[in-house]
Amino acid sequence: MKKFDVKSMQGSKRTLRSGSYAAVLAMAVLAVVILINLVVQALPSKWTEFDISTSSLFTLSDTSKNLLHELNSDVTAYYLAESGQEDTNITRLLDRYADESSHFSWQQRDPVLYPTFAQQYDGAANGSVVLVCGDNYRVVGYNDMYQMDIETYYTTGSQQYTFEAENALTSALAQASRTSAYKLYQLTGHGELALDSDFTDTLTNAGVTTEELNLTTAGSIPDDADSLLLNAPLADLTEAEAALLSDYVANGGKLLAVTDFTTDTPRLDEILQSCGMTRQDGLLIEADANHYPYGYPQTYLLPTVQSNEITAGVGSGMMVYTPIAQGIVKHEDGDYTFTSLLSTSSTAYSMENYATAETAQKADTDPEGSFDVALAAENTTTGTRVVWINCPNFLQGTINQSVSGGNAQLLGSIVNWFDGEQTTAVISGKSLSAASLSVPNNMIVVLGVLFTLVLPIVCVVAGLVICVIRRRR
Repeated sequence: MKKFDVKSMQGSKRTLRSGSYAAVLAMAVLAVVILINLVVQALPSKWTEFDISTSSLFTLSDTSKNLLHELNSDVTAYYLAESGQEDTNITRLLDRYADESSHFSWQQRDPVLYPTFAQQYDGAANGSVVLVCGDNYRVVGYNDMYQMDIETYYTTGSQQYTFEAENALTSALAQASRTSAYKLYQLTGHGELALDSDFTDTLTNAGVTTEELNLTTAGSIPDDADSLLLNAPLADLTEAEAALLSDYVANGGKLLAVTDFTTDTPRLDEILQSCGMTRQDGLLIEADANHYPYGYPQTYLLPTVQSNEITAGVGSGMMVYTPIAQGIVKHEDGDYTFTSLLSTSSTAYSMENYATAETAQKADTDPEGSFDVALAAENTTTGTRVVWINCPNFLQGTINQSVSGGNAQLLGSIVNWFDGEQTTAVISGKSLSAASLSVPNNMIVVLGVLFTLVLPIVCVVAGLVICVIRRRR
């Protein structure tokens, strides 16, 4: 008869206990991993997916983020694409929109499963995105999101595309979420510059209607005028026009005045003075090389875009161009509060004798410091809002294109402020072409020696040293 082995029984119990602990621990680790996975999946994609594309395809601009944060109505985007044939660039971008606002969501609609869905929306087709807000909707076509560079195609024969989806989607979102129409009148009759397409497209895409208005022939300012634009007039207002415009401004009107300081406009100046703003005598000269383009005169200003509520729609890093400008002086002893929009560096100066000067040399009497080139004035009692840009070239297409749409973006931001809501979007397209890495000829030899000789020799020597050390042990 076998003897009962107590030690063996105790060893078995310890083994069983250790195995149980290991099993419980494994289950606990597995549960934690599953829980972490569920939590990560629930997080917004902006925290779990990193945009490493060379042109930041899926990183939203400040303009889009501001618009999404200000949404107070639910917007649903429907992406029309067959299952398995979705464009991941578009779906990832829509995910980023949804991450920024609880009022924005998107769904996919497969034309095969929903054959009549697109018929509800004019212009909707496979590959497009339909943004719906209540009874309003906007359709963003596939070709609106991917645009080919026609000039490059005709000059080089190569097809290069830019990803314009964010600009198209944000513009459509602004239009779909608007609750009322907005009308801007451009004053005429004084040689004013007409708005170039860069600016009219910006306003049109945002649902802002523009129309010309001659105060002399009209005799009044229409009741539906949400704001007025006076763009670089070559002559002063008549006495009757000045009276109409003065009453409009005094009673809560919204006015954007872009002026040419070489044109004498005493009546217009008087209206601006009633809002607490006057001209700084002289021509602005920049002494800071970071505030004017390389190779251009110091009068071609690249002013600082001040950070505030009005300029919030201007993307970070964007520039605004104001060549040949004059400063604006604000007088804070009245009923208006002021917000600086564009200003020079602290080393700029205003050349008072610019008409006869032969060089840009500063005179001892020329005032120096930071000058406002664009200034906003607001009377909170009457609701009046006036923006003065003392540069006649600000609303020119060629000037705007020199800074990739920065001037148009600021125009949109000013209209946003007049209207009290986000209305415009100007976002640069993002290239889909990956830039090639060029290796200089002198580095080819160095890299060749490094990878074919130096690194193999280092590996062999390291292996020999390790073998010798191990044998001695």
